[in-house]
Amino acid sequence: MNKVKKTLYLLISLLIGLLLYIFLHELGHLIVMLYAGAKIIDFSIVTTHVTAIGGNYSNLSNLWLHVNGMLFPEIVSIVYMLFYKKENSSSFYHIFSYIASLLPVCSGFAWVIVPLIYIQGNVPVHDDVTMFLHSFTQNYHPLIVSVVAMFIIATSASIMVKKGIVKNFIVEMRKQ
Repeated sequence: MNKVKKTLYLLISLLIGLLLYIFLHELGHLIVMLYAGAKIIDFSIVTTHVTAIGGNYSNLSNLWLHVNGMLFPEIVSIVYMLFYKKENSSSFYHIFSYIASLLPVCSGFAWVIVPLIYIQGNVPVHDDVTMFLHSFTQNYHPLIVSVVAMFIIATSASIMVKKGIVKNFIVEMRKQ
């Protein structure tokens, strides 16, 4: 495969992967909002937000509201990886599968790092992780979030390796 074609596949995979990740992230929030009885008034992957009014949120549903933006795309990614066919001959399939599997893993790192910053007292404002921690830390230590996030990242990375997603991506990128 020539370099131009590989680069094009990589760029298209990044674009589709990012749009898909944003859609699943916002959909994760939307699912909890609907469960809480809220009325959705705006959903956009372009401006990356979902807005709702009303709803009956408990402490637990509020926690789910913030974590499901990360968790829902991660679950979809894991399901996708479990059905991955390493013997597929499509170069685009292997490149896209790597990107689509890697993006949720990368987003999980915020859930490792922000709790450490939270302990120091410096937190990003209105960030999903920060909003989650405001409720979670009323009863639990923030490092629990970091540990769980590292476990989720390690699990996804292990599946990527075991299913051959990483190896096939490297093979595709090295092809002449």
